[in-house]
Amino acid sequence: MSTTSRLALVRTDRLILRMPRPGDAASVFVIHGDPVTNRHNPAGPMTDMAEAQECISQWIDDWSVNGIGYWCVSTLRNPRVIGVGGVRVMKWSGRSVLNLYYRFAPDAWGKGHATEVAREAIRLADIHLPDLPVVVRTRPTNLPALQVAERVGLPRRPDLDTDEHVVYASWW
Repeated sequence: MSTTSRLALVRTDRLILRMPRPGDAASVFVIHGDPVTNRHNPAGPMTDMAEAQECISQWIDDWSVNGIGYWCVSTLRNPRVIGVGGVRVMKWSGRSVLNLYYRFAPDAWGKGHATEVAREAIRLADIHLPDLPVVVRTRPTNLPALQVAERVGLPRRPDLDTDEHVVYASWW
């Protein structure tokens, strides 16, 4: 069994994490097009479905190329996509890293879903891509993202901060 097939559908205690599909663009647009979910995103919310479709296409390509990528997240009880999260391979600061990402619909906030996804993503990354550090880069004002990074045990790395981001990394 390939890494992709092992990681494309994962169940946690409360969540289903699955590889994105083209039909997920509408759900991604609802989440990523909401100004509330983009409060700390300098690019702001998505503006149209074409942008959501492009994201989905890129995320599917990530899975094809790297065997891992962001998941669409739903609860065990309801198939509605409530968020996107996981890790994807990217170049940052001159090296390949696994960017840890989590964004959820506001009605899913405060339930520990981002932490649950982040923990599972880090656990699986350590097994399947141990040569790449897991990195969280976020705005210093994004307290929920900072709290998730801390809850999952990623060390704070001020030496890697940029003018725009604070950084947490599993190792460097």
